Amino acid sequence: MTALEVEALSLTRQGERVLSDISFTLRPGEFLGLLGPNGAGKTTLLRALQGLLPHEGRSSLAQISAEARARRAAFLPQARDLAWPMAVRDLVALGRLPWTGAARSDDHRAVAAALTRMELEALADRPADRLSGGELARALIARLLAQETPLLLADEPGAGLDPARQISTMQVFADLAREGRAVVASVHDLGLAARFCTRVLVLQEGRLVADGPPAEVLSDSLLDQVFGLRVWRGEAGGLPLLAPIALT
Repeated sequence: MTALEVEALSLTRQGERVLSDISFTLRPGEFLGLLGPNGAGKTTLLRALQGLLPHEGRSSLAQISAEARARRAAFLPQARDLAWPMAVRDLVALGRLPWTGAARSDDHRAVAAALTRMELEALADRPADRLSGGELARALIARLLAQETPLLLADEPGAGLDPARQISTMQVFADLAREGRAVVASVHDLGLAARFCTRVLVLQEGRLVADGPPAEVLSDSLLDQVFGLRVWRGEAGGLPLLAPIALT
């Protein structure tokens, strides 16, 4: 069983090749981190996977109807926008809009579970436009979780969060993957990717240059080639630690 199949996905924008022949298969239970420097194509790939951008090749998610896609995949964009003021609980409840009929009976439970996952119960009735930037980021992630789709796509979910919340958010996604969901997230923090992701894809100038478990993929030579970095490596509690220490 696969959650997402991508075959030779390419994208050209204004005559420039932005993505070139990206292929991979994602299975339930995987937490896939998209890595790469700024401009590598991570955000473009996340949007193309859903059919939000015209592309060549195939994404199984882009081939289904918008209604079916909303029940299969939830998307957290990079922009943390709030269109109008509403209570945090109501903002999170927007994640339930794709569901109709009998599935709506799960709305209250799904919203409550998402608020609990993101530790927002105490803020549930606060107007979302009165939240701090980090609190709003967590509320938008909770909206993503309330959608309860088998596939989650998140563009820099740690943006705007303090270090502790970045760790707890990555732990939430890792837990969801262990529960059988499939998760794809663009991640800038190499240490968090090494610690929490079960698999990483590394993009460089729109090309897929590495795919596999972090311990195998994030070699010194690759980090030098793609990021121009030297790193310190360690381990704590059986989890890998990786921290940039210098430019090469």
